[in-house]
Amino acid sequence: MAPVQIKPLYDSAGGRVLLTKRIGGGGEGDVYGVHSPLHHDVVAKIYHKPLSAEKQEKLLLMARGCNDELKAISAWPTDVLSSRPGGPVVGFLMPKIEGCEPVHKVYGPTHRKEIFPNADWRFLVRTAKNLAAAFYVIHKFGYVIGDVNEGNILVSDKACVRLIDCDSFQVRNNDRLFYCEVGVAQFTPPEIQKSKNFHMERTPNHDNFGLAILIFQLLFLGRHPYSGVYEGKEDMPLEKAIAGFRFAYSAKSRIKQIAPPPNSVGLAIVPGQVAGLFEDAFAESGVGPGSRPVAGDWWDALTLLEARMRQCSADSVHYHYSGLAQCPWCTLEEKSGLLLFLSTDRISKIDLRREWQKVEAIVQPGPLPRVSPDRYQLPPAPLPRGIERALDLRVLRQFAGVGVIAVCIVLTLGEVITDFTLLLPVALVILVLFLYPGGAAAEMKRRRSGLRTARHIWELWYRKWTTEAGDVAFNKELSHIRELKLKYESIDREYRNELVALEKNKKDRQQQKFLEHCSVDDCPVPGLSADRKRALRAAGILSAADITQKKLYGIPQFDNTLINQVLAWRDRMEKNFLFNPKLGIDPSDLLSLVHKYQPMVKPVERDLVQGIRKLRRVQDDIIKKRALLQPTVERRAKELAQAEADFAVFSRIPEELVRRDIDWILHPGSYRR
Repeated sequence: MAPVQIKPLYDSAGGRVLLTKRIGGGGEGDVYGVHSPLHHDVVAKIYHKPLSAEKQEKLLLMARGCNDELKAISAWPTDVLSSRPGGPVVGFLMPKIEGCEPVHKVYGPTHRKEIFPNADWRFLVRTAKNLAAAFYVIHKFGYVIGDVNEGNILVSDKACVRLIDCDSFQVRNNDRLFYCEVGVAQFTPPEIQKSKNFHMERTPNHDNFGLAILIFQLLFLGRHPYSGVYEGKEDMPLEKAIAGFRFAYSAKSRIKQIAPPPNSVGLAIVPGQVAGLFEDAFAESGVGPGSRPVAGDWWDALTLLEARMRQCSADSVHYHYSGLAQCPWCTLEEKSGLLLFLSTDRISKIDLRREWQKVEAIVQPGPLPRVSPDRYQLPPAPLPRGIERALDLRVLRQFAGVGVIAVCIVLTLGEVITDFTLLLPVALVILVLFLYPGGAAAEMKRRRSGLRTARHIWELWYRKWTTEAGDVAFNKELSHIRELKLKYESIDREYRNELVALEKNKKDRQQQKFLEHCSVDDCPVPGLSADRKRALRAAGILSAADITQKKLYGIPQFDNTLINQVLAWRDRMEKNFLFNPKLGIDPSDLLSLVHKYQPMVKPVERDLVQGIRKLRRVQDDIIKKRALLQPTVERRAKELAQAEADFAVFSRIPEELVRRDIDWILHPGSYRR
């Protein structure tokens, strides 16, 4: 990279240092690449404003104290920079850190799945362990970080940790103390939580509070240890919770009226030694000098945890502490519906064919066995002799009443009776014949009541029988599972179609990737000055892959000649491309495809697996209910059939009964029961 700075800077030995392009920046200064034969793999931080004498002395002291251990874990100042040899310090050199992201993009599931798709819980434990190692090195050489926060810690895809913004660390030189005068509330220990002025001496014990919080967030997927559900009436912001020692996951959290938030895991997911360190770090006793767990304690405990890791039998991307009976991540994913860890080469963790075999293996309970009172033809319970005789007389009276009515109708039609008032006594007689209860009334009432009771009990049991032992719930759940299967197959089909398209377009994708690596900064066109390259980047043209005639015509600084030269360079780069048919689909393209479809298929997959379990439970429940309820339901049906038969003797009038009663009236001596 050619230097872009005309005026050079000078290191502490008077060596020339030329800066290249700006890499990044912040409130204090900007970071630039370095072009110098004396300095390799370093970058430079240049401050926006002149530095105080105290700040310059601090940077000189840090650069003199630099060693290989500090450089391995941080962007430690390796040398200072001045605008002239021996002049005031305007910046410093530090190790170049590449391929790293802020730690919050590691422990937050959303960012982690995008940036660290291969990261599982083992990766998070290893990161926490390496973070403890970095703190150990800083404290070993007598420095204090002071401003512990998620922004000054970077993590690589190998779980290596690098500390940045080291020029804000607290440094001591004999009796001289250079303070860290900044801080972030959510990582500040309770004893200095209320302070708005950080011009105070920090200690490693203060750093250890922030270390414990960061390790907690790594192990518990971004949850802050003081963020929970507060039971009190007043507001409980994070800073206030820290000041009040309200560790939401503590075994004693109920005393502080706080509990873990929904859809979270507790300290039980880690070994007791690790859980104990969290309790000690966040307890009120931790305020005392040197009372909180130190970095070495965390290293030892996390090494033990790392050695006792087990792969989940249900999901190969889940790893957890081997002392647990079941995978906490499977449980959390089911409860929350979130996808915590990604697979890099497949969108689903299940084999649909195998899952469907489980469905087919579940025997359908089928329709309910038929249970009905109509199936039972039962004789009525015998009537006492007196009641039976009264019943016979009642039947005879009813026949007599019918006969009287028939005679009256005939006489009226034949105009034998013209005065209808004469029929009033006859009507009275008919009413008496029909309505006189006779001796069987009490028995009939008793049997009618029994019939009603039997019918009511039967209806209740029959409703219970059809609701609990019927196959409606089974068929409904089976239908739901079939819909989920179709949805799963549809998503999987779309995924495979795009996979085939990637394979077909492999050449175009390889060419696109090749052109993306042809940066416009390397374009050798003579008229393409640094200002015009900046104009290209401002227009969104960063590489040869972005160059189009339309985009170039939209840049005012470009005339036709320059546009044609840039297009020609793009064509030359395209001709330099060599297709390699042996290469498979680009891993980044495959990963993008997995990231697109895995969140889509995950809820369907979860519902399908849970639905199969539910279907099996429904089937078992139906079989058990049928075995349990059928004897009772059949008994109730038989009881109703008996009650109907018992009451039927009061409603039917067989001809033989009529003839028998007439004979008994006419010839009482000849009647025998």
